[in-house]
This record gives sequence, C-alpha cells and structure tokens, in this order.
Amino acid sequence: MFPLSLKSNPYAFVFKVIKIIGPVLGLSLIVGALANGYLQNSPQQLPIKYKLIQGERTFYLELASLPEELYKGLKFRTFLPSNKGMLFDLGRRHTNVGFWMYKVQIPLDIVYLDDGVVTKVINNASPCPKQPCPVYYASTATHVLELRAKQANQVHIRPGVKLKFLPLNQPDSDFRMIDSSR
Repeated sequence: MFPLSLKSNPYAFVFKVIKIIGPVLGLSLIVGALANGYLQNSPQQLPIKYKLIQGERTFYLELASLPEELYKGLKFRTFLPSNKGMLFDLGRRHTNVGFWMYKVQIPLDIVYLDDGVVTKVINNASPCPKQPCPVYYASTATHVLELRAKQANQVHIRPGVKLKFLPLNQPDSDFRMIDSSR
C-alpha cells in the first residue's frame, strides 16, 4: 500500500489531516475554556501604586483603571488586610455612580471621591453572592476607594474630608490630609 498523498487523493488527504488535528484542537478548546473560566472567577491582584496616610494609619492601594480591572475590582477575594485597599480611577467625573458587591466575598467600606473630596461613604457593605444585589450610589465621583469594612470610620473618613493619594515613589512629607468641613 502506498502512503496517501495530496496528489493521489486530495479529499482523503484532507480528511486524514482533520482526523489527526481535530482531537488536538478540541482538547485545546476545552483546556482554554476551563482556563478562561478559572481566570474569570479568580481574584485579580493589581500592583500597589498608591498609599493613603490617614491619621496614624497607612493604607497601600492597588489601582484599578482599565475597564476589566474596574469591573472585577475586589471580586472573589476571601481576605483583605486592614492596611490594604483598592482605588478605582474612573477616568473622569461621573454622575449617579453605582457600585455593588456582586461576587465580593468580604464586607467593605466604599468611599466615593470627587477630585479627592469624599462625597459619600458606604460603611460595611455586605457581600452579595448572587443577584439581585443592592447598588450603592453617589451623586458624583472621579474615584472610588474600597477598604476592609470598618476602616473608614476608624480613620475618620467622612463626607467633606479631602484625601490625597501618594504615589509610592514620593516621600511621606509631601502628604497632607485636608478636612474641608472645618
């Protein structure tokens, strides 16, 4: 029997190639789908870009600024240290800004900021494993800060307080917290 060649029977040759490649492609699709599902349901770990010094406390903040980072936020996290948080850079001022706790597994404080000034604080927002979930709104925001629950109260973050986020490459002496409510 002679080996099958493209010249002798092109249809049989293509069929034989598909018979070999098909299972490999099918397995690749299954592995890719499983990996994609895992990545979509696993917590994101973003680089720590800023710190916030508030009173005697220092918080180290991951920065979420890309759409997929903003969407995922702190979803799927099972723990957030008391000195860590996430700063969401919304890119510009938005009105009627809503955040929710869908698939977030730990209680959080949600702090809405408009150019650094706190406009609203949601204390101890509860995790929401399945929909429908409450949506927490603020009238305007350019940024949103999420901290572990009860941290905002402990460091006196409230509407009217101006917060400054210090890039990690600048000395602490450049940071000043201004309370515009006084």
